[in-house]
Amino acid sequence: MVQVALFLVRLFKTPIQWLGVDYPQFEILIRTKLTMDFRSSPTGFQISGSKKSTLLYQLLTFSLIGLLFGVAAFSVGDLILSLTIFFTVIMVSLTMTVISEFTTVLFDQRDNYILLPRPISNRTLLLLRLVHIQFYIGFIALALSLATGIIVAVKYKGIIILIYFIAVGLSTWMTLIFTTFIYLMISKVVNGERFKDLITYAQIAIAIIIFGSYQIIPRLIDAAVLKNVTMSVHWWTYFFPPAWLAALVKLSLFTPVTTPFLLLSFLAVFVPITGAVFLIRSMSKGFGNILADGSSETVSPKNIRTLNTRLTSRINKFLCISEIEKAGWNLAVATTSRDRKFKQSVYPFFGIMIVFGVIILKPDLTNLAVSLQENGELSKYFFIVICGFSGSTAILQLPYTDTPEAAWIYKALPLKEHGHLLTGAVKAILFRFIIPIYLLITIPSILLWGSSVFPQIILSGLGNVLLVLIAIIFQKMELPFTQVREMHQKGTNSLRAILNMILMFLLVGFVYATSFLSGWITILICGLVAGLIVLILRFIRKSWISPKGWVTLRNIEERL
Repeated sequence: MVQVALFLVRLFKTPIQWLGVDYPQFEILIRTKLTMDFRSSPTGFQISGSKKSTLLYQLLTFSLIGLLFGVAAFSVGDLILSLTIFFTVIMVSLTMTVISEFTTVLFDQRDNYILLPRPISNRTLLLLRLVHIQFYIGFIALALSLATGIIVAVKYKGIIILIYFIAVGLSTWMTLIFTTFIYLMISKVVNGERFKDLITYAQIAIAIIIFGSYQIIPRLIDAAVLKNVTMSVHWWTYFFPPAWLAALVKLSLFTPVTTPFLLLSFLAVFVPITGAVFLIRSMSKGFGNILADGSSETVSPKNIRTLNTRLTSRINKFLCISEIEKAGWNLAVATTSRDRKFKQSVYPFFGIMIVFGVIILKPDLTNLAVSLQENGELSKYFFIVICGFSGSTAILQLPYTDTPEAAWIYKALPLKEHGHLLTGAVKAILFRFIIPIYLLITIPSILLWGSSVFPQIILSGLGNVLLVLIAIIFQKMELPFTQVREMHQKGTNSLRAILNMILMFLLVGFVYATSFLSGWITILICGLVAGLIVLILRFIRKSWISPKGWVTLRNIEERL
């Protein structure tokens, strides 16, 4: 992996130097970064198994998902239209991955004490971070586009397959350049603590804009293009990067093309290049200061006091069955409340769910109340289930931290059942992210659709909790804050979210089916689901005694 990345970097040695980057420094740093990503772990809390195997497993799964994308896109007869749809899906998927999982890498401060005192320019630092991220999202994009590439190669042959993969590379670079440009623009307006806070809000806003546009554009295409089965160039097409890339691939067939398609092809190449030049040469000033300002995490005494309110303490005592579980609850609340990287990984998904909810309900803004009341049965239950599902992303982030070495305390404490720590933390996250969501949607749902939906609201909430616990068991989740956020794991959470959404669709169907039953039968089913949740929590508490990947004291002594 490292040698492949370095080979590709050397191909662009001259353009890198034109950007004003110190190339010898850059190559040494990128080699070091990638080597560290795949080195053997120095801590006993690391996930067992090969890191390369983990990455290959992710790429294989993304390839299967990409097969579905390709088949869906090429169900349309016109090549330009099918590729436009395909590149739209790819760029939206990559944008969501960059926002939710790679923003923390862009502004990572762990190597500040080594790099910042050295004579390394801001341009070199910024390009280093971008190429480091590009390596991983490039492999994700390659996996997602592999099946479609095979379809293109078989169907059209010739040089088109080479241009197709070049277009895939350009799509990843444009995605990365766009999100980084937004972040650096924010840094020019604010700095310090406010910048770190605004990054989180910016992620939510970008998620809503990108995902919302992804839902709106297909409707524009459907109205303007699908009637004629061929794609026509409209004014908005020149502002739509997937159409640029589709035109570039079409150009490689050497068939007669019009001036608009030539212009779109030119934009596909011109924008990524000029964007990189502008970003590195003009926007990189002060990037080192951004990293330095973000090095410290501060927690005000006021925030610390709010964690120990009487209400929280009473809920803690009511939901936790042991002192160890209470400790896991308090640890999760205290850590996630001040960990910005946790927030940057979790909060964007709430923005995505907001867009999902609006699209599912399809409200008519001219007569909002009536249009919501007239929604079909399936759509309203889909809305109720998906709102609660957004909180499950927070559970996936529980094991990760920047200081996994602090987890030695778990082994030092005289604990026989470490699972209490995990269940306590899971309960805290459920209380913080899922229960408030259902409290917010319960009253509006009852007002719009009547009290008959109340049993389904309870069932959907319990069903989401059950799905989270099942995912914990099958994924063999580690104890809270024991796993370092490593680059080879980036993309895993987005992948898990996609796989969990499949289970969510099954839950929607189950909740919808119970709407045909009597209310007391649904309540009885809720009781059964709650009992199953209690049994699974008990199983986790009893079985998480010796987490996988832990080493014994003897192993530690041998390493020392």
